[in-house]
Amino acid sequence: MDTFPKCSFCQQQFTLKGPVPYLLPCLHAVCETCVTSAAGGVISCSTCQREVNLTETSLQKDAVRQKEIFHLTVKHRPTELLCTNEDDGNQAVCWCQECEDFLCEYCQNMHSSVKRTRNHPVHKFGDIIPQNLENETHCSIHNRYPLDLFDKTCNMSICGRCSRGEHVDHEVEDLDEAAEGVKQRIKQHGKDLSALLSRQQTHLQSIRQDTKLADRTQNTLRETIGHTFQSLRLQLDQREKELLIDLESQTRETKATLCALQTSCEEDQAKCTEVLDYIRKSVVYASKSFLLQLESSVEGITRTCLETAAPQTHDVPTAAFNTNGLSKLKSDMSGFGTITALKEEIIDTGDDKQTQTDDDYLADLEQKHEMELAELKSNIDKERIELLQDLTDKSIGETINMNMTLAEKDETCKIASETIGRLHTSLIGFPTEGCVHLMKTGVADRCMVLHCIHLKYDKDRVNLDTVHINTEGDLVNRKSGTRPAGEGRLKRYWGTCSTAPLPRAGCPQYWEMESRVSLDKPLTGNWLILEVGVCREEQRDVSHYIGEAPSSCSMLVVHCTTHGGICRRTYKEGKYVLCLPDTLPNTAGPSHTLHYGVVYDDARKKIVFIDVKENRVMSTLDNVDSSQPLWPMFGVYMPSLGNVSMSLVVGSDINMTEEKKAMIVKALS
Repeated sequence: MDTFPKCSFCQQQFTLKGPVPYLLPCLHAVCETCVTSAAGGVISCSTCQREVNLTETSLQKDAVRQKEIFHLTVKHRPTELLCTNEDDGNQAVCWCQECEDFLCEYCQNMHSSVKRTRNHPVHKFGDIIPQNLENETHCSIHNRYPLDLFDKTCNMSICGRCSRGEHVDHEVEDLDEAAEGVKQRIKQHGKDLSALLSRQQTHLQSIRQDTKLADRTQNTLRETIGHTFQSLRLQLDQREKELLIDLESQTRETKATLCALQTSCEEDQAKCTEVLDYIRKSVVYASKSFLLQLESSVEGITRTCLETAAPQTHDVPTAAFNTNGLSKLKSDMSGFGTITALKEEIIDTGDDKQTQTDDDYLADLEQKHEMELAELKSNIDKERIELLQDLTDKSIGETINMNMTLAEKDETCKIASETIGRLHTSLIGFPTEGCVHLMKTGVADRCMVLHCIHLKYDKDRVNLDTVHINTEGDLVNRKSGTRPAGEGRLKRYWGTCSTAPLPRAGCPQYWEMESRVSLDKPLTGNWLILEVGVCREEQRDVSHYIGEAPSSCSMLVVHCTTHGGICRRTYKEGKYVLCLPDTLPNTAGPSHTLHYGVVYDDARKKIVFIDVKENRVMSTLDNVDSSQPLWPMFGVYMPSLGNVSMSLVVGSDINMTEEKKAMIVKALS
């Protein structure tokens, strides 16, 4: 508790005024400097070697470690804390929980004399405990209202006014009750890890005892071998050396096995200890809201620890020295003595056949060999029969498993069909136009239904000065030969919009665009090629593309001077988000096909852009403002430098594979 945490990437110790810690999925922390400077958008945790792609994973600030750093600084480094009043520069002696300011003695007196702040809780550094660090959090939308409710539908903390507004139909419970439930579940994870840690400690102790036993056995056998060979030194000197080498090898293998077990168990114990330590800190330092966000990460890493836990028993053979037939071995010196891995003691019968003649000895030896050959033949036949039986049983088992798998698939298809049939009746107000798919089989929940909506180009709003819709229904980058009159056409935007805005369906909505692009010559400068996205009604015609509009989300295919080629750029609310290079060759010649998909989820407030050909998510935009209707937009450009056409793929025409569903579910989670 008194050790300042370090960044898992650069190993620099966190300080109160230094870079902010961010929480990785493995519950280790990295500083803000390492996050912003990560090469290629990928950061690797040096503690557990887990890599995190920052373009696919949104890291959150580690509130637990922030409060831990604050507490440790106040406890161990109070001289570093100066009065928040920068003009003052005096040593701080206390902290205001309400204002979250450090105060010197003079400012403390002033703070206590002002009517607005005289009732604020002020703590001396020596009196600050983790429970003092939690402050009431207010709603970011309604500043005067505290966050006292938890919306299970949106998985977020809200205020009372929010519950009467856009969250009115959602499942809401008291924040204290929700946080207490999560706290109890996290505590249970801690208990599970504590039990695992206890078993691992017991296992480690057993391994250490067996290691000592192996050492004692080695020493005992070394002495036994030495005493045995004292009477046979002249004849058995060479054989003794061979047996000692054999013993050393046998013991080394045993100890190597035990060492590997010990190393594996110690690694699991260290990982378990780290997770358990963070859980304990979370219970002490984490706020209610952060506990709710932290639960899934803690549950995942706990499950990983429990599933990868080493077995709590081990079976390592010990060495034994066989001294049976010592008297007989005086005449058969070259083959005497073996080091064997036995668990049962070898009993010396004490038979001494020094009076046995050579003929009798050879006859006995021949009879013994014949018996051993007969036993070996019997064992081989028995092993063949057992092997054949095992293969037969395995074949029968695989046949049974195959039949069960086919039956399960038939049942799954039946359930999926029945569930889709129930959707239109169980989901009140669900849009019927288009095609629906279950993202999780058997779950008739609006948030798990993907609606492939039936979008159409608005032909009455096409900017005919720059583009037109041909007889095949494609949007192309050429002026219209005949430009019929009509009010409401777009005058600035190089394209058109859909015939209607996106409905607030409460479920993910999906559509695709397939474009064909050919260049007359290589592009230079920042030439636009095509654009897909969404924006508000008043932003549809403010510019020739919507990427710079304040209430928009779009993906552009453009020639990029930074990467020196044609890239895909993502924009949100007029700000650049991401640039992916190598979209298509910047050369004149044949046409290339680009196939993109867009997911809009008003419930989760997310928009996802997908490259259908590459079968991967290009970009996920969070916290999308859906308070007003959003219009799908489609633009095609560069009429003098090449040909661009765009067609819509919507409704049942979309090839919705299981792999595509899984990709969308992962992007929205």
